[in-house]
Formats: sequence, C-alpha cells, structure tokens
Amino acid sequence: MTFQFVLTSQAQGDLAKLTPHLVTKIKDKLHYFLTAPKPMSFAKPLVNLPPATHRFRFGDIRIKFFRQGDIFYITGIDFRGKVYR
Repeated sequence: MTFQFVLTSQAQGDLAKLTPHLVTKIKDKLHYFLTAPKPMSFAKPLVNLPPATHRFRFGDIRIKFFRQGDIFYITGIDFRGKVYR
C-alpha cells in the first residue's frame, strides 16, 4: 500500500524556519515512515491538539499529523519544546 503526505500551510511555514539540511533529513524520514508497511506503528497519539491526532518523532523534532485514508496531513513540524504550543 502506498501512502502520501501533504503539508498544510502551517507545516510549510514551519519547514521554512528550519535549515535546508534539516528539511531534507525530515523529508527523508517522512518518506521512510510512509513507505513502511505499517506507518502508524511509528506514531504516537496526541490529546487535545486538533486537528492533529498523532505525531512522528525524529530526534528532537516532532511531526504532528492526522490521517484520512492513505493520506497523512502534516499540520506542524518543530522542536519538541515548541510544537505542542
């Protein structure tokens, strides 16, 4: 099964604040997660952060998202201390 990710405008703004090297590493990691047979096995649930329902972890970076079918909508990307605000 093939999964896709879509960056919301907020997530695109979050990526714009990061270094190009880090952005490349984040996109590579998202590709790794979404090409796995069960990408949700890498995710943890979130509480009271709508519209995001889950997050992926990449070092100190957190990637908030919600899923609709085969599409993962990325709603936020930032360092752990900032992403949950």
